[in-house]
Amino acid sequence: MERFKIFLLTVAVSVQVTSQDSTTEPPVQISKPKITLNLAHEVLYNTETVSLHCEVSGEPPGLQYDWYKDSKDLDEHQPSITANDTGKYECKAKKGATESEKSDSYTLTLKEPPKPQIQSDRTEAFHGEKVSLHPVMAGDVCQAELQDRKVTTAKSALHSLTVHEPPKPQIQSDWTEAFHGEKVSLQCVIQDSNNWNYMWFKGQDKIVSSSEANIKGNALTLSVQSGHGGAYVCQAELQDRKVTTAKSAPHSLTVHELPQPKLSIESQWNIFYLTEKVTLKCSIDEDSNKWGYEWFINGAQPPKNTDMSLSGNTLSISSAKSSHSGQYTCRGRHLTRTPVTTGQTEAVQLHIQDNTPKPTITKHEWFELFYTDERVQINCNMPGVGWEYHWYKDSNPLITNPELTIDSVSVTDTGDYHCKAQRGDFSVDSETLQVRVQEPHKPQIQSDWTEAFTGEKVSLQCVIQDSNNWNYMWFKGQDKIVSSSEANIKGNALTLSVQSGHGGAYVCQAELQDRKVTTAKSAPHSLTVHEPPKPQIQSDWTEAFHGEKVSLQCVIQDSNNWNYMWFKGQDKIVSSSEANIKGNALTLSVQSGHGGAYVCQAELQDRKVTTAKSAPHSLTVHGSQPTILLQQDPSYPEIYTEEQVKLVCKIEENTSKWQYILKKDSQQVNTDHNPVYTIQNATLSQKGEYTCEVRRGEMTSAKSTNLTIRVPPKPELSITPRWKTFYKTEKLTLKCSVNEDSNKWGYEWFRNGARLFKNKDISLSGNTLSISSAKAGHSGQYTCRGRHLTRKPVTTRQAETVQLHVNDNTPNPTITKHEWFELFYTEERVQLHCNMPGVGWEYHWNKDSNPLITNPELTIDSVSDTDTGDYHCKAQRGDFSVDSETLQVRVQARPPAFLSLETELNDIMTGDMTLRCNVSDGRQWNYTWFMNGKQLNGSSDVIKVTGNEETVKSEFKCKGINTVRPLYSALSEGFIANNIIFKRKILLAISGCLVCCIVILIIGCIVLKITRKPEVKETALVDLFFSMTDSKNQTASPMKEYMENRPTELEECQEKDELITDHASAVHEDGVIKDEETPASEANGLISFKGL
Repeated sequence: MERFKIFLLTVAVSVQVTSQDSTTEPPVQISKPKITLNLAHEVLYNTETVSLHCEVSGEPPGLQYDWYKDSKDLDEHQPSITANDTGKYECKAKKGATESEKSDSYTLTLKEPPKPQIQSDRTEAFHGEKVSLHPVMAGDVCQAELQDRKVTTAKSALHSLTVHEPPKPQIQSDWTEAFHGEKVSLQCVIQDSNNWNYMWFKGQDKIVSSSEANIKGNALTLSVQSGHGGAYVCQAELQDRKVTTAKSAPHSLTVHELPQPKLSIESQWNIFYLTEKVTLKCSIDEDSNKWGYEWFINGAQPPKNTDMSLSGNTLSISSAKSSHSGQYTCRGRHLTRTPVTTGQTEAVQLHIQDNTPKPTITKHEWFELFYTDERVQINCNMPGVGWEYHWYKDSNPLITNPELTIDSVSVTDTGDYHCKAQRGDFSVDSETLQVRVQEPHKPQIQSDWTEAFTGEKVSLQCVIQDSNNWNYMWFKGQDKIVSSSEANIKGNALTLSVQSGHGGAYVCQAELQDRKVTTAKSAPHSLTVHEPPKPQIQSDWTEAFHGEKVSLQCVIQDSNNWNYMWFKGQDKIVSSSEANIKGNALTLSVQSGHGGAYVCQAELQDRKVTTAKSAPHSLTVHGSQPTILLQQDPSYPEIYTEEQVKLVCKIEENTSKWQYILKKDSQQVNTDHNPVYTIQNATLSQKGEYTCEVRRGEMTSAKSTNLTIRVPPKPELSITPRWKTFYKTEKLTLKCSVNEDSNKWGYEWFRNGARLFKNKDISLSGNTLSISSAKAGHSGQYTCRGRHLTRKPVTTRQAETVQLHVNDNTPNPTITKHEWFELFYTEERVQLHCNMPGVGWEYHWNKDSNPLITNPELTIDSVSDTDTGDYHCKAQRGDFSVDSETLQVRVQARPPAFLSLETELNDIMTGDMTLRCNVSDGRQWNYTWFMNGKQLNGSSDVIKVTGNEETVKSEFKCKGINTVRPLYSALSEGFIANNIIFKRKILLAISGCLVCCIVILIIGCIVLKITRKPEVKETALVDLFFSMTDSKNQTASPMKEYMENRPTELEECQEKDELITDHASAVHEDGVIKDEETPASEANGLISFKGL
């Protein structure tokens, strides 16, 4: 066994030499730490802050610490910790693979602070008494604090102390008022009333017990006197403890004098008729609801019968009889204090009549027959008072009043009338009275005259059926006619000597003598008074050319019976061939001397009435031909299409009756011979030469002119900005332009065909329409047209419409995500697109409110950790902008790839390299390898590289490849072998030499031992390497004996081993080989091969 240990020791030495090429730092010696405490008190409490410090002598830099409590790892790695529990604490220090010994254990004991107690016999007391508690009074508990150490005990157990306010007494009694002479009892009540003495007060005065105010125990009894009214209070004093209660709340007692009742009859009379109802009422004004009532008739209580009833303070007789007459009195009796009664009232005398009379009707100015509008007045009367009178016509109620007056009677008032006298439920009817009413007859006017000329006599008669006692009156319109020479009234006749003012409507009216009865006015009789009519000359001829025939007519409205005469100037015309008179017509064959003023006159046949002369009619005689004027209106040199233009053809001379024929290119264009030809809406086809030809009889004449027509210019409508869809509050401008003669045009605007005018949102300036703040109501089809500034009716055609749409709701810009993930990995591509409905938008991207770029699309080709944040875009055009919703972008680093060099014995022998790539995120990975940036074949996590001049100087990298995101890891750090292969070969050669030397030394030592023995014993062959003693005879093996007897040879071997170790350390100093994984671990004093 010892030979095997020696072999392992030899191998370990060589392995230690080769493993030291993975670290660059020399081993560090760490001394044994010591635990120190921050407090120096004998007793420590668990409420204090206790700190333990792991102290290492020299304290080399970069130390890490491990703490243990009761041999359990606390997972604390600081030099100092805070201890909260009792236990044994240990610590140790380490740096890299080097660790110190554990410190000596430190036993820490933490105690609970002691809990105090309160001692006292008092558990309750009244306010003001003194109570002592030990040791400390702090509310209901006490607590202690250790001086200079900020250690506080727990609070003691509760010690309850109840403090009472002295109880407040209350006065209990149902008595709040009393009448003089009654006994009233008041009690002063306290909850624990056994040991209390009681005092009574009225107001501020203490009451002394007496016969009128007796105090016994807690009760006060009053024999009520007038002076006993007021507020009473009581107070109690605790016996033997000098504790006095507060005074009770006051208890008010009101002392009343007995009230005096009043007796009344519920009517204004005290004389009644049989069967009438009678009600008497006994009243006490003060607290009437607390009293009952007693009744007396002639000093005795009333007998019980069916006609008399008592209810509350009322005595009712339902049907009066003569036996009910007498003197009535009453008195009050208290409902709850029944012995209390008032005095009796004064007596009321009641009298019941045995016989009932009827009401009488009195008439004022009575007629057997009344005419309408006369006055009827009748009066109803009944003996006694309190009566209410009701009038009836044919059993129908009219009014309630003693008098019935009809100021203006009518036929409908005819009927039988009577009155009813009533008081209460008792009533009596009068006798019936008949009233007859008739309408006066209406007069009529009889006459054959309906019209007359001035100077004639006209007679009218007023006729009525019963005319013996009537006087007659005549009216013209609303005016009464007074008899005169021109209008004579005699009896029922009116005779007129007709004057011009006598025309009109005549009515008559009759008045009955001594009754002031007037008939209605008759139907009107119209009389029309005519002045002899004035004739009129009717003719269209006011002028004529030589040789024309002219006709004049003398016209009167009623022309059947008239003879006519004609005059030129003052000369009467006699009928001839040149001036022919026939009937009312005069026909002239015009000669040069026929010019002048003509009048006519008429005479009425059989009535010798002659008219005045007519107004003069002038006739002008011209030469042989008319002078024609053809004019254009308006007179612009050119007319626009759709414009109205008139061609006016007229004759310079003042003439009439001409026919006007207007021709264009020899074609007649006017069909009505109107001298004015109007073109309402001019078109290009209507331009050209126009000729006016005039005709009257056989006379004809003509004149021509040229008409120029052109199309008005068409305006152009443009919008600024150029888009047509807007959102609320945006600004926009529409511009209407006429390129030709633009300074001569104004502009009109239309939306959806309706004219637009200026308002608070729309301003019109020149050819511009501006909307300062767009609204949904501004949507629609806009167009414009030009209106000529000087020729107002002239307008251009409307421009092409522009559809304007203003959205009522303003959407937020939408962010479109391309291949989006909730979590991005570094180097992935993030592509966002901002979109807003409409055109003309400029997009601004912001990250965490910081501006990024101005572009519809935001692309991050290779995202990094710094790109994490909240992104939003702003769509802007002009002064209007809208923000999108916020979009969160989260970026996480790709899992790292670690490249390590694995040292295997085979690699050392062959000079190759084994590289391992690892991504430690718990998933299965394939791997891609790169040499000097070029991808190598293979997807394994391990790659073998042949060691040659090219690969030694090349840089190797790797990364993980996966089928799910992240699809690849981060690229590992680069690895360059340099001369590590050459060093490995040197180390291999040195290690081989060392092993050979050690083996040779061991063999040499064995040989020396064997050769120097004094005697040779034949022994069985012993396995030097696997057995140190013979298991059967327990004899020592040669190797063991040599090791025990010759320590000097072993020491020599150790010296050579140290020499080899020093040489290996010298080789290690180059420091090229790095520790790619964990440091080698120790096991039973040997070094493992992990990490080589």
